[in-house]
Amino acid sequence: MIPREALLARFSGSAPHQPLFVPDLTVWYERHQPQQPLSEVARALGAPIWLPAQLWEIETPGVQVLTDEEGDEQTVRYRTSTETLVARWTRGPDGDWWQIEYPVKSESHLEAALEIVESRRYVLAPSRLSDLRTEVGDSGIVALELPKRPYSELLHGFLGWSEGLLLLGEPAVEKMLTLLESKLQSLVELIADLPREIVLSPDNLDAQFISPGAFERHLAGSYRRTSEVLHAHDKHLVVHVGGPIKRLLDSLAATGVDGIQGICGPPQSDASLSEARRIVGPAVTLWGGIPQDAVLDTYTQARFESAVAQAVAESAGDERMILGVADRVPADAEMERLGAIPALVEQQTPE
Repeated sequence: MIPREALLARFSGSAPHQPLFVPDLTVWYERHQPQQPLSEVARALGAPIWLPAQLWEIETPGVQVLTDEEGDEQTVRYRTSTETLVARWTRGPDGDWWQIEYPVKSESHLEAALEIVESRRYVLAPSRLSDLRTEVGDSGIVALELPKRPYSELLHGFLGWSEGLLLLGEPAVEKMLTLLESKLQSLVELIADLPREIVLSPDNLDAQFISPGAFERHLAGSYRRTSEVLHAHDKHLVVHVGGPIKRLLDSLAATGVDGIQGICGPPQSDASLSEARRIVGPAVTLWGGIPQDAVLDTYTQARFESAVAQAVAESAGDERMILGVADRVPADAEMERLGAIPALVEQQTPE
């Protein structure tokens, strides 16, 4: 079975019983920016290609957005009609951007933040899709990437997960959530018409910050609406999770999502592949199993091979599992070790 078909079969329950390893290289690739495209890096590893594509842009008429990036620091300034809000990021040890300052620092900034959200519009720019499809071919999947869910984006990007939680319930925040949801679902309708089968919601869900009650109030309905639209267009919705996720898995699966990316046992997360399967039932595709630390030089070779073997054992015979480095391949991964995983999976798969 060619890689593209093998990957899609994991969402239909018609896959061969042999485990399939698919690395998400997006964080590693963004940090290193090698000369060859991401698709060629995946081919060199002997793995199917997973290539998320953001085919939309954000415009904010009336609000000027200025971005400065220097080394491992990034600053964004939003100039509204009343004031300028500032956000800052730094590169984390995993190579991803970690936000260290949020534009909304107190209730007094909510009016300006609401102006930013009101001005936002998503503009679809699908012209790159044809070239990406040609680049990947039958060697993998081009996934259509969505913005984060409004609740996740508001706390990730505007309010923060500490003081920001205290602002939930403010009328301006409620209005922002409603506006962002409407704008997101309008974009979903447009993306649903594009050719491709997999849609990615990059929400980085984390039960350390989102309680089951908050999930039901602020996220479940959004996932249901998106899933229904995409299913009507023969598309699958994959949700990216990060950190402990066990107590949200049941509720997330109940919304109709098709896949959950980033599953891993302790200490990185709190639900192994087999535990997650028991929680979500047989109809959801689970992706992960290998902890990020296993592909770093801080892990011994023996521990690395043991981690891969455990993931293989837990996924064996499950037609809706994809082995991967959860939640994504870190920027400082040992590429030689990463390239050894496909052969290790084959060696350790029971006959």
